[in-house]
Amino acid sequence: MYAFAIMALLGLGVLAVSGIASRYVSLAAEVWAFVLVALGVGAAWLINLNLFTMWGIATRDSAIGVTLTGLIIGGVAFFWREILAFFSGLGRKFTDEAATLEKTEHLRRVA
Repeated sequence: MYAFAIMALLGLGVLAVSGIASRYVSLAAEVWAFVLVALGVGAAWLINLNLFTMWGIATRDSAIGVTLTGLIIGGVAFFWREILAFFSGLGRKFTDEAATLEKTEHLRRVA
């Protein structure tokens, strides 16, 4: 259970770091997956996290376990990105931004 919480929070942290970096660097939509995986592998190597030893699964080399853990973190970050975009879209749908703009700016309907 702790391993799941670690992966979820590290994925959210990687997404936050990539979100901060995206304000300063324009990235194409196709590059996001690569960036998140690269940041995930970097985070796993930075803290030397091997998820497979936490589960009691033996790997041939510790570096392989750390790298695969980074791939998992990047995948979780990509999952977080999609989930948060979904809830953001729901928020825009339920608040109806167009109706709010019409009321605050005193706009009339054209069509």
